[in-house]
Amino acid sequence: MAFESNRLIFREYEKTDFPLFYQVFSDERVMRYAYMNVCSSEPEILPYFHQILANNSLGENERKAYEYAVFSREDGAYVGFADIVLEHKNTDGGVAEIGYFLLPSCWGAGYATEMAQTLLNFCFMHLHLHRVCASCNRANASSEKIMQKIGMLKEGEFRKARYKNGKWEDELRYAILAEEWKRYPSTGSCAPQTRKLK
Repeated sequence: MAFESNRLIFREYEKTDFPLFYQVFSDERVMRYAYMNVCSSEPEILPYFHQILANNSLGENERKAYEYAVFSREDGAYVGFADIVLEHKNTDGGVAEIGYFLLPSCWGAGYATEMAQTLLNFCFMHLHLHRVCASCNRANASSEKIMQKIGMLKEGEFRKARYKNGKWEDELRYAILAEEWKRYPSTGSCAPQTRKLK
């Protein structure tokens, strides 16, 4: 399953994409505030990549996660990683958490916000969920601003919930409901439009 926004293309990872995938998870700047520590070798992150490829082969009713390689529509350059993790889903909706990592060369252009908004649109428009959340390290002010920009509301601050670089750090959690997303200005004509690709 692939989809696009105004400036970005989201597609599932393929076997030949490992160098791109590793580029994200081996960059100390990208992984500074992530749950995971930066990867120092390819074998360290290879099992996760194989898990992603396995996810791609599952049917829609079996999938618990969607992971995407994200590219610029303008020049085809690799921009970063984006994912949706389903916590649970039923006939009345479902709950998921979105995440995104942007390569430093692409920082400052609004791509991270567009990635997050596009994931949100996809969750509500195509997966028909009723609630989507996201979280970040308390010190990651840029990520918190993105969650606010896409209409998410702060639901809590969890003290010393993340273990990173030998110490415990606080976590912020934000979320938005389907009815809030429909009313929020960022889902109008000025928002990144999310289109499924065949």
